[in-house]
Formats: sequence, structure tokens, C-alpha cells
Amino acid sequence: MPAVVGPWQANCYVVAPRAGRPGDVVDAVIIDPGMGALPVVADLCERHHLRVAGVIATHGHFDHVADAAAIADAAGVPVHIHPSDEHLLTHPLEGLSTDLAAMIWPVVGERLAPPRRVQHLAGNTIVESAGVSFTLMEAPGHTPGCTLLSLTGVLLDDDPRPRDVTFTGDVVFAGSIGRLDLPGGDPAAMRRSLDAIVHTLPASAYLLPGHGRATTMARERAGNPYLSPNAAPLS
Repeated sequence: MPAVVGPWQANCYVVAPRAGRPGDVVDAVIIDPGMGALPVVADLCERHHLRVAGVIATHGHFDHVADAAAIADAAGVPVHIHPSDEHLLTHPLEGLSTDLAAMIWPVVGERLAPPRRVQHLAGNTIVESAGVSFTLMEAPGHTPGCTLLSLTGVLLDDDPRPRDVTFTGDVVFAGSIGRLDLPGGDPAAMRRSLDAIVHTLPASAYLLPGHGRATTMARERAGNPYLSPNAAPLS
């Protein structure tokens, strides 16, 4: 189940292997708990009889990790993040231009409290959390540590059909891709990730991005200008 949190309208997702019920609390994974996610996650877990058993970040930008430490520490679990983005858990303004840092500083501050435990996501492997097995795919470009998380046979809200789902973070959005002008942004790396990683996803894959609405790989292949066969070089 998704929730939109914070002033930058980031998507935070709560993933569980099955529904909980009174007297039968089920473990859940929280993906991208950004600013304002703590009370939202607490409410969702209470209403759906879930408990936090894992926290995973698709990348390290503060609008996706600002509440990661608070949620993970309260549950006694680690924050999973790619090592290339780990520094952003505590230094959200690192490398930003003066103007952008001045705009963001009043909202998040210069430094975030570190989580007590961090576990690295690395390589194109599988990570298991709360009884859910995520297939990881490194997809740098928006940040060096961007990671796609894929699941099979997922039941989404209001959709009775099992879906193959990929959480794309800020790599791919409906009709667009993540911006490349922030610290760590790399157009050449993004092009490689789009061509070698994103394009390998099946057409039926349901994409759950870090911002905006869900989409499908088929829809993005047909209409996303950055995924077309004649896509121009990124800059």
C-alpha cells in the first residue's frame, strides 16, 4: 500500500506477505520512508495489523529517507541502503548548490540522526525482509546508489490480479526519469541503467515510482521519451 508523504510528495510503500488481522500481526517492509512517513506508517500498521520488520531505501535522497532512522530504530531493525548513498542518511545537503541547500535546510536541517543499524544493498542479488524476497538491480544515474526492487505475484490495492512489481525509486517515473542535476547525478550512468537494466523488465511489470502515479513497463516503452529506441543522449 502506498502513501504520499512530505512537501516533495514522495511515495512511501508498505509491503507485507499477507494481510494482518486482530490477534495475527504480520511483518511488513517499509520502502522509502521520507519526511512525514513516521506517523503515516504507524497509522497504517495499526489499522492493518502490521509491524515493521524491515526498512529499505531505493536511494539516499532525504525525501525518501528522512524518517528511515526513526522508523527502523523504533522497530529495532536496520535501514537497507546501497553503500554509495549511505552518507546521505546523515548529510542530506551534501554537495547541493547554495541556493538549493538554503531552500531545503529549513525543512530538514543540515544533518539527520544516523540509524543505529545499516545494512548494505549491493550487487544484483536478492534481499529477504519480513518474509518478502526482493530482487535487487543496481541502477545508478539519479544517484550512485539507486537500486530497483522487484517482486513477483504481488496483490496491489484494488487489483485482484497478481502482478510482477518493480519499485523504481527516482530512476523511472510515469513518462519521465529522475533528474540528473543533483549531486551524484550522472547522465552516462543513467543511460546505461535505462538501456541495460530498465529495458530488461517485462512489458507486464507494474512500476511503482518514488513520485507520481504507478505505471507499467509496456506503457513506458510506448510513451516515455527516455525509453524510446531513438532516445537522445541525456545531459
